[in-house]
Amino acid sequence: MRTVVPLLALVMVTASCSVATEASTTSEPPSTTTLAPTTSTTEAKTPTTFAGIDPTALPPDSTLVGMAKGELDVYEAPDSAEPSMALPTTTILETVTVVTILEGPSDGWARVMLPIRPNGSEGWVKTADIEVYVVAGRLLVDLSEKTLTYYRSGEVVLTSTVAVGTDRNPTPTGHFFVTDNVTMVDPNSPWGPHALGLSGRSDSISEYNGGDGIIGIHGTNRPASIGEAASLGCVRLPNDVITLIHQMVPIGTPVEIRA
Repeated sequence: MRTVVPLLALVMVTASCSVATEASTTSEPPSTTTLAPTTSTTEAKTPTTFAGIDPTALPPDSTLVGMAKGELDVYEAPDSAEPSMALPTTTILETVTVVTILEGPSDGWARVMLPIRPNGSEGWVKTADIEVYVVAGRLLVDLSEKTLTYYRSGEVVLTSTVAVGTDRNPTPTGHFFVTDNVTMVDPNSPWGPHALGLSGRSDSISEYNGGDGIIGIHGTNRPASIGEAASLGCVRLPNDVITLIHQMVPIGTPVEIRA
């Protein structure tokens, strides 16, 4: 569920996260990362396929995710005669579309969180139109502390200092999920070697280079910005940390961003 994409394609989505005049640098990022010593970064990253699991009985930090089998019709309610919209089969980065399951699946339906504006939008999809699987783990971004923490099974796996949006272009708060996990062709790009696309959209930037102001979590070629309010809304990580996150985090992983 990780994709290698050319720089131009990622620019369409994440150009709103960086300033065009950023200077390239090869210096190492500051040592701001703590990795739990008992955690293996080579463990299996493949989500567990859903097999009749009761969603209320899932273990800590586990989430049900629905992967679209094709263009995904979204309904306002299970008794709606027609869909209110349709999500494309893939994202702008050609990742298969996923949604977070909030209720169900039951009786052929699931209430889901959608990767659209406004942030936090919900709808209903037919379970026949999705493959359901379990994602283990969650990400928490604390804007006031400027930290990102990755949890699994109720335990901290990794924590790191981050850069966040400025007062003019703040990082939005709320509950989101990972829609893309990509590798950059140029690891020295403004987005570092890897980037996660999120379901969240910027509150201040509605469109940039064909993208929808999508918020991401990515590396950087400005390591000195880590720990600062320096981006146009995205969350920047040291490049060694985004590499670990890229290896461990599947699409569909929930992301909470709080003030």
